[in-house]
Amino acid sequence: MKKLASLVMAVVLICSLIVIMPASKANAAVTWDGVELKQGTIGKVSILKDTPLFTRSAGKIVKVKTLKKGQTASVFAVTEGYYHLYKKTFIKKNSYAKFTPIPKDVQYELNKEYRTVYYGLKLNNKNKYTYYDVENGIENWSYSGSAYGWEVWKVNGSNGYAYKENKDWMHLGAANSDFIFLNIKLPLKKGSYWKDDIYGIHHRVLTVNKTVKTPAGTFKHVIEIKDSKNFYYYFASNVGLILVVDNNSKTPKRVFELQKIN
Repeated sequence: MKKLASLVMAVVLICSLIVIMPASKANAAVTWDGVELKQGTIGKVSILKDTPLFTRSAGKIVKVKTLKKGQTASVFAVTEGYYHLYKKTFIKKNSYAKFTPIPKDVQYELNKEYRTVYYGLKLNNKNKYTYYDVENGIENWSYSGSAYGWEVWKVNGSNGYAYKENKDWMHLGAANSDFIFLNIKLPLKKGSYWKDDIYGIHHRVLTVNKTVKTPAGTFKHVIEIKDSKNFYYYFASNVGLILVVDNNSKTPKRVFELQKIN
């Protein structure tokens, strides 16, 4: 972690970099009763009898094709006379189709990628953490109390780091000093972007729904943040920082990784 702090200072002295977004893999599809759901889906229709599929063109209703008995389709809106499907198409609301709304648990599965995270990035002070730091080796973190609004953590029994979190920011810095080396602007959601005015470093949230494996276990719904130094930070809600990856070489390097939670 000390190495990360040093790297931050080095970057500040050299220049401010531009955020470069790598291509990301597509998220796994959410399916429900054979229907692949997209963001905005509110339910599905089961076709009970062959029924025409329509669209609007030049102000006129035009038939696109016929949906066959036994087919299913996602529904994005329901109006007085129609079920609205994909690509601005619709079918008439009648006995030819049966509408079923998405259950709440499926709605969560569909929308978790678009959730907003308001808190939970600092370490949980009820736990003890063991990390591996590429520079310092094994580090045992333990909560030692609060001071001036900061939660102070000892590392291997000595002064270590301090966290502070409110509705606007989560800060991580060196204990008993004015040095803050990580500033995360809250709340977070996919695509959130901010510039650290202290160091001129840019940050962007790539996802709030990543699955990350570390020696401490598998964490779901992890927040992935990329900064303009090409470092990636991974936070698990109500657990805290679980991984830091340096992506400046051909092979990404895990430079700070959670080993165990006690």
